[in-house]
Amino acid sequence: MVVAIVGLLASVAWGLSVSPLLDVDHVRVRGLDHLTAEEIEEAGGIHTGDAMAWLDPGRAESGIAALPYVGGVRVTREWPDTVRITVHERRPAAWVAGPAGNAVVDGRGRVLGVLAAPPAGLPQLLGTQAVPGVGGTVAPIDGARAAGGLTGYVTGGTASVETTDHGVVLHLVTGPEIRLGAPTAVAVKVRAALAVLNALVGADVHYVDVSVPTNPVSG
Repeated sequence: MVVAIVGLLASVAWGLSVSPLLDVDHVRVRGLDHLTAEEIEEAGGIHTGDAMAWLDPGRAESGIAALPYVGGVRVTREWPDTVRITVHERRPAAWVAGPAGNAVVDGRGRVLGVLAAPPAGLPQLLGTQAVPGVGGTVAPIDGARAAGGLTGYVTGGTASVETTDHGVVLHLVTGPEIRLGAPTAVAVKVRAALAVLNALVGADVHYVDVSVPTNPVSG
């Protein structure tokens, strides 16, 4: 009798878990810029009509996190019929010419994608010795780190970011080069360089060295 009752309850529970009353009717995805909701759902193995009870959020997150553009993801179930996916995308910082085309990278040097033509509004990385495929990391990463620290109009105003034996150098679209030194405190160094350039408007300046931002040097 006990076995029969347990079996009956198990059958009822299983039936409810796969019932249309508890399936996925809505998949809400937010935080996308470069990716599409369809790509996210496919990577996570989440589809409308799936049983909510059998959905594994951790497994779905692992699948989505494998996409190159994904920096972080959270999958939650909202009973009885909704799955919510919050994605934090990696921000493209620069591009570099590679064997497969023009590789778009983030501030950590991760290759996010490969394009046939250079992307507009992003600086080119120079001095990069290794450009792997999508999902890999360029080497060295100093130029990518510096590019990742650029913001606003400075990003579009920088033609290239070069890694040299003496540190990272920004080559502006118009104007002198900015020598950053190590790819640290980039925003602080850029502000120091702009302050020097504003103070030297009209002067013949070839470079501004802000490797020590509190003691900038021009020449």
